[in-house]
Amino acid sequence: MRRPLVVVFLLLLVACGNASGPCGPCQSASMQSVGPSRSAKLKELATQRVDLSRKRLVLLRASFDKGKATLDEVFAAFRDFALASRDSGLDGVALRDVLKEYRDGVVALKDLTSERLSKGAVGEDAMMRVESLVAEAEFWLEEASEGPQ
Repeated sequence: MRRPLVVVFLLLLVACGNASGPCGPCQSASMQSVGPSRSAKLKELATQRVDLSRKRLVLLRASFDKGKATLDEVFAAFRDFALASRDSGLDGVALRDVLKEYRDGVVALKDLTSERLSKGAVGEDAMMRVESLVAEAEFWLEEASEGPQ
């Protein structure tokens, strides 16, 4: 008797894992929102965090262009912006737009780092760090693209 239950359970797991949306049992009202809903205050703080990280990024990019900010500071600001956006509850096109901006930004900074590497201004470790950030950005963008449309 135990074996048929295990088989049925495994079949349900496989079926639910391959479904593009919730299956029959998961569509019940009790399963619609598994996590707690966000309070208005939490939503407000998340929006504020995204806005402030975007402003910081804009300011740091301008400072970098003037030679007053480091490349590492700009990378950190880009990453903070992406993390704030991911944590904020953004999804769909809005999140993908932010993550595309993040990916495009780190790719541009990778090109700059590569140029500096060829001139001997930075070491291989800097290039490896940048390549890992690009891979992270690509992963986040692809992950968001697979989410809700």
